[in-house]
Amino acid sequence: MEKIILLIPAIPIIIAIILGFVNKKEHMPRISIILSSMVALLALCGTFYVMYTGKSIEGFNGLVIYNELSSILVPYVAILGLVIRRYATKYMWDEAGYKRFFILLNFIFSSIYLLVMSNNLIVLALAWQLMSVGLYLLVSFNVASKTAVKNARWTMYIHKSADFVFLLAVILTYKAFGSFDLDTLRETWLIMSESPIEDPMIFVVGFLYLLAAMMKSAIVPFHIWLPYTSEAPTPVSALMHAGVVNVGGILLNKLAYLLILSPLVLNIAFVIGLFTAIFASMLMLVVSDIKRSLGYSTVGQMGYMIMEVGLGAFSLAVYHLIVHGIFKATLFLESGSLIKSARLDPNIPERLSYKTFSEEDTKYKSTKTFKLMAIFTIVPVIAFIAAKLVLAPEFFEFNAAIVILAFAWLSGSQLFLSFFQVSKSDSFKVIVTLIGTFILVLFSYEFLGLALEHFLYGKDALLFYEAATLNVTLVSALGVLSFIMIAGGLFMHKQHFSKAPSRGVKANKSKWKFYRLLVKEGYYFDIFKHSKKGKV
Repeated sequence: MEKIILLIPAIPIIIAIILGFVNKKEHMPRISIILSSMVALLALCGTFYVMYTGKSIEGFNGLVIYNELSSILVPYVAILGLVIRRYATKYMWDEAGYKRFFILLNFIFSSIYLLVMSNNLIVLALAWQLMSVGLYLLVSFNVASKTAVKNARWTMYIHKSADFVFLLAVILTYKAFGSFDLDTLRETWLIMSESPIEDPMIFVVGFLYLLAAMMKSAIVPFHIWLPYTSEAPTPVSALMHAGVVNVGGILLNKLAYLLILSPLVLNIAFVIGLFTAIFASMLMLVVSDIKRSLGYSTVGQMGYMIMEVGLGAFSLAVYHLIVHGIFKATLFLESGSLIKSARLDPNIPERLSYKTFSEEDTKYKSTKTFKLMAIFTIVPVIAFIAAKLVLAPEFFEFNAAIVILAFAWLSGSQLFLSFFQVSKSDSFKVIVTLIGTFILVLFSYEFLGLALEHFLYGKDALLFYEAATLNVTLVSALGVLSFIMIAGGLFMHKQHFSKAPSRGVKANKSKWKFYRLLVKEGYYFDIFKHSKKGKV
């Protein structure tokens, strides 16, 4: 009876076929939402079955499986799909191609379900390809817009390149290991991990999968397709940033045991993820379009996700993509209403990042405020260290991942205080609230992350940390946190307490060069245009 759960990828296709015969506009979203609710219920039943029995549901000659990873991700995708469909019911009502939108939406959800539940590299490659096609059709949904079609073409180029790289990796995997079945391959890779492996082919295969994941997940230098899909309908943007862009992390989790055999691939993932996280987070602050700013925010978060993979925290990457997906889907669905309100306002909002680079703020010169900011950055670190010392060692197995969390939170909080200046009357309340939030997130991250790690990988999770070879000790963690605190403190002091330059003083050229670099988004398109003209 439980085998019916394996039909989940087929249900959205059935919905799309039914919608093709429906003519009344008001019936289209109802049919889509009702039948999609069945998918969500089936997914939750499957999750209960896997958790209760400890067994996976396998069928179609082992091509499709509902295992631990599927039981976490399929309900997430199904519930996300329900929310997006419900939002699109009214948001897309006045748009041309209402039926086409819901048909394409169901098509891409089917490919995502198939990708998550695949247990064979051929099936995985098929889902990987279908998702690229569905994404192109949704991004170019507004066919009357030349820029939308142009940006969809960019998206297609990068995604089809990822498809080619993935197919090449699949062929080499079969040549090296003699199987397409993921269960068989996991057992082979686990046995091989017991002894040192020096076969360069394993590195090549692992790197090709990482490269394909980077392209799909918008990791630098393949990031540009994601921020420039902002002309897609807002429900599509929510789907891309909460679902499609996460498939790189999903793929790497499916191939986690392969990456044990190639620590160098994990190290490369960490370095590239670190650069992506920092670079995209800076670009996020200067772009003027709200959806493009959210796009670069997603790119930065994907960088953090790849960093976690590079540190061997595969299960934490799954937790990260789910939490980030829920958060970013909410932001995008809210941005639709915000953009609509902004269009009714004739005033152009002031860019705070521009003001930061062009002016020095002298309004708030309270030493009390600065002391509160210092406390704000110090107390969370003290709480972090105290938890490390008091709690059992196994509770904090995510040593390296906690550094990433602390880095993300501290940098984000300092930017919050720097760009959105908190008034003196409210600063203490905000600081206490954010400190409490950090402590809550820290412990929930650890509890849920550790539970998820035991559920997905059990004792094998230790192999991932050992293979990563980038172990972060408490000393290095304190070093990183100290650097963040000092750099953030100096930045805040300069922005809030330095004197404004007098008239006639020339602007800081290095400051503006850096700002210009960010505004031009790293001169990505300029370099491409010049290379096309033969100037590079």
